[in-house]
Amino acid sequence: MSEGVKLFHIKRTMFSPQRKISIAPLYLEMESAPENMRFTKEDIEGLRFGVTLFRYYLIPLGKCYNIEIKSSQGNIISIRMNTFFGIGSRAIRDLFIGIHKEIQNSYFNDMAIHYVRLLNGGLTFELAGAFLTSEGILIKKDKQLIPWLRTGLATRFHSCSVFDKEDFRHFRAFDYWHDWNASLLRSVIDYKIRAIKS
Repeated sequence: MSEGVKLFHIKRTMFSPQRKISIAPLYLEMESAPENMRFTKEDIEGLRFGVTLFRYYLIPLGKCYNIEIKSSQGNIISIRMNTFFGIGSRAIRDLFIGIHKEIQNSYFNDMAIHYVRLLNGGLTFELAGAFLTSEGILIKKDKQLIPWLRTGLATRFHSCSVFDKEDFRHFRAFDYWHDWNASLLRSVIDYKIRAIKS
């Protein structure tokens, strides 16, 4: 086993075969049929994650814990773990959190630093459907740019919201499961807001 490689063993359901995920400083690899999927750190460009609830009318049946990582070629590594009727729920939730934290720390913290440097260098770029400039952020194409001094950020377990502090009707929510790189956008905006306050 290589140094710095974190190994996780997952099962999609209780009866599924076990698969291994290797999270290393330079690559991410997941066992899958017919062959393993492997992305280098430089090739990774997108992350989304979330929990989907299964219900029958108002009766909760189970949860699906989802993590997807996208490469620059558009390939996707999908990590899914299901619980039904609460069986093994705590262990799977803890495994989901551990895998997410390791992926975030290994690949996306460096990516957030890269985007902050671009922003501080005066470059304009798009991230999770929002346009970030040195003057502020454009969250909707039909609205005006929100200056950084007026930009607010509210975070939750499954989403974050960016809003104008002077016009609360001017906001946009970014869901971590439906919007690619929404958590990365949150990190960059959070850094910029903290830098302005200090």
